[in-house]
Amino acid sequence: MNKADKNINIDYKSFSNFKEKIDIGFDFILENLYEYGPDFQDKNKIYSVSNIESKNDITRIYINFTVDGFPNAGEEYIELDNENKILTRRVIKYPKLKKPVILIATMILSVLLAIFVIPWIFLNSDNVDPLYKSGKVLWLKSESPIYQNIVSYQGPEASTNNLTNWQIENTDKSTYVGLIKLQIINETANTITINIDENCAEILASNGKTYSPVNTILRATPAENKSKNFEVKDFVPLWGNITLIQGTQVSGYLITDLPKDVTIRRLRWISSDTVTINY
Repeated sequence: MNKADKNINIDYKSFSNFKEKIDIGFDFILENLYEYGPDFQDKNKIYSVSNIESKNDITRIYINFTVDGFPNAGEEYIELDNENKILTRRVIKYPKLKKPVILIATMILSVLLAIFVIPWIFLNSDNVDPLYKSGKVLWLKSESPIYQNIVSYQGPEASTNNLTNWQIENTDKSTYVGLIKLQIINETANTITINIDENCAEILASNGKTYSPVNTILRATPAENKSKNFEVKDFVPLWGNITLIQGTQVSGYLITDLPKDVTIRRLRWISSDTVTINY
């Protein structure tokens, strides 16, 4: 490949004393287009000599090149000795698109607005879900607690995997079962293991006392029939060790035993992260 195969603009009037070196340098460039890398190697380019420096028998030729679709030019230089042997060839600047000033300014303005507006929305909007809270790693979404004397639901039996009627009863006539439906999301950790047991959360009640979750697996007993009055159709026991990769979640119910004259005021989740939800 030679200069005739490429669109090359060389002002030999200004650099006529170096015509031979310029021709040799351009021939070397055109034989080594891979130096531009895959983004520019095969694109059409227009070349021009911008400057020539000669010192200590070494001539450095500065060359500008433009590429279709890129308004800003690239720059390189090539060095030859006094016998016209190539010493160095280096690309010092690649063509770049003009910076979209308006777009960048709009983006910066949007970020600044988000810094001030989003916290204001969360603090002042009645539409923000107060039962959706985040920790450092976990996001928890809750529904308002419900209270029942009996929890009736269907679920698989562990040994046979057969669908079975289950029920969880209150401990005595003075208590009922408090149910908290939770959605636990691994928002930021690559992988996290959550231990859901009696110590996974602290449940503050209206009487000022703190209660613990109850083992839903041990408390559930088989029932002959479903109790329609106490059926919780979407009930899934939330218990045991659960591993979540980033972006995944688990949903289910925590239960606790409460006196019938109190309600749940706050859930403080403390397993693998700390998240507080007020009811």
